[in-house]
Amino acid sequence: MPEHTLLFVDDEENIQRSLQRVFRKEGYNILAASSGKEGLEKIAQNQVDLILSDHRMPQMTGVEFLKEVKKTSPDTVRIILTGYADAQAAMDAINKGEVYRYITKPWNDEDLKITVKRALQQYDLTLENRRLNELTKKQNEELRELNRDLEKRVEERAKEIKEKNEELSKLYGDLARNFLNSIRAFAGLVELRDSYTGSHSKRVAAFSKSIAEKWGLDEKEVLDVEIAAILHDIGKIGIADKILAKPYEEMNQEEKRTYEQHPIIGQACIQVIENLQPVGVLIRHHHENYDGTGYPDGEREDNIPLGSRIISVVDAYDTLVNRRGYSQKVTKFQAIEKLKRERGIKFDPEVVNTFLELLEVREAKAKERVELRLPLQQLEEGMVLSRDLYTSKGILLIPKEEVIKKAHIDKILNYHRIDPIVGGVYVYKPEAPEEA
Repeated sequence: MPEHTLLFVDDEENIQRSLQRVFRKEGYNILAASSGKEGLEKIAQNQVDLILSDHRMPQMTGVEFLKEVKKTSPDTVRIILTGYADAQAAMDAINKGEVYRYITKPWNDEDLKITVKRALQQYDLTLENRRLNELTKKQNEELRELNRDLEKRVEERAKEIKEKNEELSKLYGDLARNFLNSIRAFAGLVELRDSYTGSHSKRVAAFSKSIAEKWGLDEKEVLDVEIAAILHDIGKIGIADKILAKPYEEMNQEEKRTYEQHPIIGQACIQVIENLQPVGVLIRHHHENYDGTGYPDGEREDNIPLGSRIISVVDAYDTLVNRRGYSQKVTKFQAIEKLKRERGIKFDPEVVNTFLELLEVREAKAKERVELRLPLQQLEEGMVLSRDLYTSKGILLIPKEEVIKKAHIDKILNYHRIDPIVGGVYVYKPEAPEEA
């Protein structure tokens, strides 16, 4: 892949030098401008992938400059550098869509490099998704052309048309799967930093999807809930490790305020992808409480999106029974009792009831089914995992109760080559077909 081009815009020469020094060895093509006007000229002459701009500049502020960039180069990732006093202006810019995120001065060099790297990975995903959409449009046009000539060649081309239709149907399926796999790859960025968060998100996504289906949501709404659950903690990439390492109850007020920004940061991370804007709303509100005491907006009851209410319940349960090392885990019974006590306070009572019904059904089925341990090579499509499947480094590949598909098998074998899966895979013994 060609190297990415970065543009640094700042009217202070020492800041320019500092930024260039940070990224000198990172393999990027670096451009520099000392004003918003000069920055717009650079963009007109070059393909710029990411802009890092100061906010306080004469004639044109950083937010005003990036707003202009959005008009002429909407795909370019826009990051703003601000002082503490300008943080609110930067947050307003994020909420209006002009800015991907903001970074306060003075910055941490390593954190800044990681932020830029992840922003460019998201930029590449956006371009790849567009390429796939354009490919689909092109093949649709080819199909329409074939249909126009269909009457002339009905007999000799009937078989070919059928094969084309099957190929197109497969392409749509592949595009849908690739889109979801791209989301999972995006979520994998979080897991590279914090394996607990990544594993937790996969479990929450699997159960949230089941609840959404139980409530009768349509296919698009179910997919939005699943994606939001996969990415609900993506905003934690902007939170310092020393804060994440603490239980919420032990954080001081400043740390809590920082931590409570992660739903907003999570929404900002994905809002540049148009199809994921509804997902961003679900992420923003997954820490709202049913009685209005949650964050970040203090929404209550039905003003909280249903998908957010679903994720909130599953998130709380999984956090209780699969806590980090710093906290003592509780039993499933204790976690269930806590959910019951907080119905109507933290959680939507009806969502809690649905969750408990599905949990009871799943536990009952688990008791009835026979568990088998298989070597990786004996995995087949249609099998159901009886236990979470982890790599030797503790990365959760697939949560239990997931039905194995070909994509899962490919993923398992690929991971096994670089991060071995020890001890085989646990699945439920397939039920014997009933006799006629």
